[in-house]
Amino acid sequence: MGENVIYVGIDVDDVRYHGSALDKRTGEVLDFRCRPTLKGLVQQLKKVQEYYGGSQLQLCYEASYVGFSLQRDLKARGFDCEVVAPSSIPRRAGKAVKTDRIDAMELAEFYANDLLTIVAAPDAQTEQARDLLRSRQQLMQQQGKMRRHIQSLLRRNGFHYKAETQRKTHWQTHHYGWLEKTIAGCSGSLKVNLSLLLRQLKSLDEILGAYGEEVEALAMTPRYREPVKALTCYKGIKNLFALTLITEIGDVKRFAHPRQLVSWVGMDIREYASGGQSNRFGITRQGNRYLRTAFIEANQRGYRSARISKDIKARRATSAAEYIAIADRCLRRLNKKGNRLLLAGKHPNKVKVACAREMVGFVWESLNRVAAA
Repeated sequence: MGENVIYVGIDVDDVRYHGSALDKRTGEVLDFRCRPTLKGLVQQLKKVQEYYGGSQLQLCYEASYVGFSLQRDLKARGFDCEVVAPSSIPRRAGKAVKTDRIDAMELAEFYANDLLTIVAAPDAQTEQARDLLRSRQQLMQQQGKMRRHIQSLLRRNGFHYKAETQRKTHWQTHHYGWLEKTIAGCSGSLKVNLSLLLRQLKSLDEILGAYGEEVEALAMTPRYREPVKALTCYKGIKNLFALTLITEIGDVKRFAHPRQLVSWVGMDIREYASGGQSNRFGITRQGNRYLRTAFIEANQRGYRSARISKDIKARRATSAAEYIAIADRCLRRLNKKGNRLLLAGKHPNKVKVACAREMVGFVWESLNRVAAA
């Protein structure tokens, strides 16, 4: 007989780690808990292994704030560990009690019966690059929220940039000058409030500028230079979106077919079929939202014309011919599909999503070519 495997579910939080070890042969469960440190967890795992006579431990924990660092640390100490997707954990009907101990026990049970979806673990460098891009996106959302707050505050107090200046665009040099002049003419708490908000907004602008420089530098590193060249051949994809796609997808070879990547991104079509009738709805949105957003943003209006701009030609100057050929096929496909849907009366937002779904397959092909080179 082969070596017995003990399945261990770990519930991770800031206060305490709770674990549950399950012997699938006998059904015996051993619970433990420890401080939220690697040292404390390893000590408990060694005790569990000793209790079960040196059996092999197979660990898992739910994807959380710790990312994949705990998994890498445990593997470095000789333990097999996997990270599971939270959305894949089954929910028991009528469950009225929830504790960390019960969560760990259920995690071990589901893991032992192969009912969980394992998250592909990136290496440390890829995870750090991905965190950089996600942090930039968080700051972009803060910037947008701050701008809207300043605009609403100005309107409530009778200031209207477009009506006063007859200009159409906000947050350019002229707009900032108008803001400073307007604030200087205010008094009391309004002046103090607007001055502090504008100072914070300028600080965010400066930080985002630094993030942009880091993204450009990252795109030129040997690790990402070639895949970035392959993806920036596409209309609508520059260095930022290219790095987002590369770091979020990770190892593209784990997707044997483009349909798998489409599903992982959350762009599968929802369908309800029963009684001989089939109804199709929008996309599932049950996947990587960062990738989904990047693909849709890359298809804002580019599908309307198949013309290649000077900027795209410049980006393609140092790219291989095979990457350019894939991008050209994608552009022709999206142009044909997008305009056909527009002429059929489809809403532009639906057209963007449909074109983004098509682009996923071409990006999959490009990244596989890079990986095979």
